[in-house]
Amino acid sequence: MIAPKKITLTIDGRKCEGQDGQTILQIAQANGISIPTLCYLKHLSPWGGCRMCIVQIAGSPKVVPACSTPAPDGKEIITNNESLQKLRRSTLELLFSERNHICPFCVMNKGDCELQQQGYRHGIDAIGIPYLYPAWPVDLSGKYLALDHNRCILCTRCVRTCEEMEGTHTLDISNRGAKNRVVVDLGVTFGTSDTCTSCGACVAACPTGALFDKAAAFRGKLGTCQTVRTTCNECPVGCGLLVYTKENRIVEVFGDFDSPVSRGHLCARGRYETWAEPRRRILQPLVRKHGKLEPATWDEALKVVRQAAKKATAAQKAVLVSPRLSNETVATLKKFERIGMFVAPNEAALCANNDRSPDAMAKLHDADAVIVLGAQPSQAQGVVAAKIRTTVRVRKAKLLIFHTRKSDLDRYATICANVVSLERKFWNRVGEELKDAKRPVLVYGPEAMTPIGVAVLERLVKIFETRNAGPAPALIALPTSPNGLTLAAGGIEPIEEIGPWLDAKPLKFLQIVAGDEPDGGSRLLDEKYVRALLEEIECVVVQAAYESRLTGLARVVLPATIWCEKKGTVTNFEGRELPLQAVLPPRGEARPDREILEAVLK
Repeated sequence: MIAPKKITLTIDGRKCEGQDGQTILQIAQANGISIPTLCYLKHLSPWGGCRMCIVQIAGSPKVVPACSTPAPDGKEIITNNESLQKLRRSTLELLFSERNHICPFCVMNKGDCELQQQGYRHGIDAIGIPYLYPAWPVDLSGKYLALDHNRCILCTRCVRTCEEMEGTHTLDISNRGAKNRVVVDLGVTFGTSDTCTSCGACVAACPTGALFDKAAAFRGKLGTCQTVRTTCNECPVGCGLLVYTKENRIVEVFGDFDSPVSRGHLCARGRYETWAEPRRRILQPLVRKHGKLEPATWDEALKVVRQAAKKATAAQKAVLVSPRLSNETVATLKKFERIGMFVAPNEAALCANNDRSPDAMAKLHDADAVIVLGAQPSQAQGVVAAKIRTTVRVRKAKLLIFHTRKSDLDRYATICANVVSLERKFWNRVGEELKDAKRPVLVYGPEAMTPIGVAVLERLVKIFETRNAGPAPALIALPTSPNGLTLAAGGIEPIEEIGPWLDAKPLKFLQIVAGDEPDGGSRLLDEKYVRALLEEIECVVVQAAYESRLTGLARVVLPATIWCEKKGTVTNFEGRELPLQAVLPPRGEARPDREILEAVLK
């Protein structure tokens, strides 16, 4: 690989080095020189529309946008003089006058609005242009986010983010001139959109209060918040979170651009569902007395648990755990005699194989053909789905989908076989689509472990083996369990069907460690006969963070911490060990899962 050519230019009298192909803005920022911007974001393609970053190149009468102009080798650049300041102030006055930027009534009037910041920076306390006062609507129909056209400056950061990061192109610009505005699916609302994934990336990109999170509105200035980096544990991808907190409450959650996995992107589960969804917490131990769960102290609850455990023999005791537990909890779990981990249907074999996929996100990014077999990334791993969409839509890779339920990815697929055909004509077509692939990637999930999934896999293997040249596909195992691979590797048996597992040996004592499962572990009761089998057990202990149908069956309920109260590590599907940092102190009397398990063993 040829190293990029080095170039040198002078910016405001300072000699600066950079690489051929970098923009003026990139070299200036790398050398600590500040140039004002509004439409520019480091991780998006440059647009050059707001004209706030205009600079002068010595010898040229024109001003040019620094964000989209390649740096000229050997030239002198002027970023700040009276003429440029006047032009920037004029631009800001036009922006303030065009829409209804009435700061006292805006959710961003707390120091976080970039337009407001630029107004202060350029000394604008009044404008000499008449306000237009347009009557723009406000779309509050989205589940988590809202769009106020009155605050929009048409920087297109949201449009580019939706296209380049989430890959859905839900947002675009409609109309012309003063009537320009951001539109959802060419004219619908967020609430009726069939392409919006509610990932919130557009909100994170918006420099004003045009796009905002409804749950975060008026919660406080981000600059005064404490910021903690942690890892999302909603799925095995392990996206980086940047959590803003104030006065022991979460103000906002953004993606961490320093994350080696997600590079600042999140899905709706990681960005919103963990804190913006109302869930009833269990904040103190509960013990069943006279047929009713009543509050108790930790000592009282643990005494009941230990006494019930002592009455049962080793063969009559078992522990059933969630795949959301941390790596550090594995050592404690091994001290129990019989342990099972409840996983999704067809996922036991996937977890037991412990197939890691190093650099999976990078491989997806570079792929020229993506094959999805028996996986549901749109439903279970939103950031992986976004990576597939951008690879297909932006970088023009082929997408082939086999043996999955219908999802939004289907519309982007070259071949979409939710129900797989065994006809030779069909597989000849598959072979034709894959014959020129140089960087194929096969993403397989739990349904790939079924007989149909295995049959499809065999056909795909045959296609790649019969090609004259070209590499075999990079394999990416995509389970749904957040940390199931690590727990299974630690000796915890993955269980798909809980009923037979419970019925194999009669139990007198069962401890279910649901942790911070969003449903409190109640999905166990969806399986036939499980509820009846649990009702036959003398003592069922449920260790959970949220109230559910399952906790309602328990003899003892022990309150567990949730994602923002945890410390430790998890290992993602790529094999990366990622940190869990406590964002807030535990609420009420909740305790970490590992601490509760160790207390039970005493």
